[in-house]
Amino acid sequence: MLSQTLYIIGNGFDQYHGAQSSYWAFRQYLLRCAPEVAMSFDLYWGPRTLWNSFERPQDIEQCLLYNPKNYHNNNWTVDHLWADFERYLAELNREKVMTLVDWYLPKIDEDDDRFSYAEYFLPIDRIREQIYFTTFEMRYRFHKWINTLHYEHGFRKKMLPLDHKALYLNFNYTLFLESEYHIPREQICYIHGSRRDKYGSLVLGHSVNPELAYEKWIHKNQNQRRFRPHLKDKKGRWYANDRLTYLSYFLEDETKGNWRLPIRFYAQEAVQEAIEGYYENSMKRTHSIIEHHQSFFNSLKDVKKIVILGHSLSEVDMPYFDKIADSIMKDRVEWEISYHTQEDINRIHHFCKRYGVSAQPTLL
Repeated sequence: MLSQTLYIIGNGFDQYHGAQSSYWAFRQYLLRCAPEVAMSFDLYWGPRTLWNSFERPQDIEQCLLYNPKNYHNNNWTVDHLWADFERYLAELNREKVMTLVDWYLPKIDEDDDRFSYAEYFLPIDRIREQIYFTTFEMRYRFHKWINTLHYEHGFRKKMLPLDHKALYLNFNYTLFLESEYHIPREQICYIHGSRRDKYGSLVLGHSVNPELAYEKWIHKNQNQRRFRPHLKDKKGRWYANDRLTYLSYFLEDETKGNWRLPIRFYAQEAVQEAIEGYYENSMKRTHSIIEHHQSFFNSLKDVKKIVILGHSLSEVDMPYFDKIADSIMKDRVEWEISYHTQEDINRIHHFCKRYGVSAQPTLL
């Protein structure tokens, strides 16, 4: 007979046992095996901060050709981008992408004898390729990386006294609960898949609604000075805004835009389609995942204790906790949540307030 305990397992559980399973470690793996994937994420995702590390378009080009001196010293990438990887999967930077495309588009029209369609399609195809890397290639590489993870030597001295008759909601992709703790497979719900699944099938992505995120981005940026209809040049003279990001997303009448060349109009159409397609294709469809595991959540009605080990309680996973809260008798459940830093304790307090529960923080 199963016990009335539910364990919720996060990445901190594997890291506690010495597994190098952080997203920063994943980046290091990519730099060894598929550097173009890591560098694409560094360059095109997140805010404009990394862009400021480069003085010329050629420097960005060198970064894409894997020149470590051009980007390894960017502290923001180290401290934020990969530290909050899942969040930034939802922040493909439209402005960065459009700026780079514009830098490399030919500066002459199709009617000019010097015009080359190869030079026209090169930046467009390159951007599409970078987005492809992060949509599909990263997922494939992620699965291969998961298969390389292992606990450090001597981990058995640190093993936790887990209840072998409990239920387990596992956010990790590893099989260590089975292989090292000998928890029966039928008691574990691998909510995002496991390493035994076929390549490319692991759930990896963002959880934001593409349409709502798009509207939020437009609202946030529409009053930015660089996206206004008219700008000043270095001599203080006004001119119609010709920035490709403005023309693509904020221009009300495309027939009145300062396109300069027709090829810029056609290029931005193609790239915009790739950008917005990324948001749709890389979405973590949480509702469908929950429906797929509905029987597991139905089995939680008799749970009397919930132990959360190594989970960051990040916003991206709150729909799962919402479902858990709806599946249990909250007033009868005892909560125990692990922490590692003071920041974790702050998140625990916020979590408890959100769900109207009290929890005993335990150091992991």
